[in-house]
Amino acid sequence: MKTIENTTVPAEALADLEHALRLQTTGQRDPAFEKRIGAETETIRLQILAEHGLLNVAVDLVREGRDER
Repeated sequence: MKTIENTTVPAEALADLEHALRLQTTGQRDPAFEKRIGAETETIRLQILAEHGLLNVAVDLVREGRDER
């Protein structure tokens, strides 16, 4: 797995994270926010699928968690 050297998080992403945390901690919902984040998530998922194909890492992660190699 590649190491990401640029660890600067965009301001928009931090604002979304803060909003999501505020909603979670107060038990509130924001349908417009949920719809936007859902659409962005789907776009990112499709980009990863197109670039890397199907990534099946679950078995490796479970074995690593159990310390089985």
